[in-house]
Amino acid sequence: MSTLPQRLAAADAAVVGRVIAVRRGELRGLPQRVLTIDVDQNVKGGPPKHVVVWTPSGTDCDVTPKQNEDIGLFLTKTPDGRWVATGASLANPGRLVVIASEPKGSGIKVVVGLVFLGIVLLWALSRRRRGVRPELPGSPRP
Repeated sequence: MSTLPQRLAAADAAVVGRVIAVRRGELRGLPQRVLTIDVDQNVKGGPPKHVVVWTPSGTDCDVTPKQNEDIGLFLTKTPDGRWVATGASLANPGRLVVIASEPKGSGIKVVVGLVFLGIVLLWALSRRRRGVRPELPGSPRP
């Protein structure tokens, strides 16, 4: 089984929200459950504030959340523009938000900081060797 960050990377979108409406639909002759989700947080992909998600009905892959219960969902976008989810798309909403909000690029930030520190130290050492002191306002004159 893949980890939550891997699932997030593989999904077209991910949201945390509440199901506010459920209706029946049909897609290519197969029964579907159509969920309208009030999105509290777009974790990835930027679906609208109210997203309509299609899920298979009457199978093991069906998404059956309770209304007004927070859920985390990984979404896939079909070529015709529909958002689709299955039972495997469900995620713990708290963990999904935490994984998505982890800072990224911390390694490069450390490297850039060390480069800046090195430049400043080299500049300070070169000025010290030459004996050049800056003329600061208000400093005593030799």
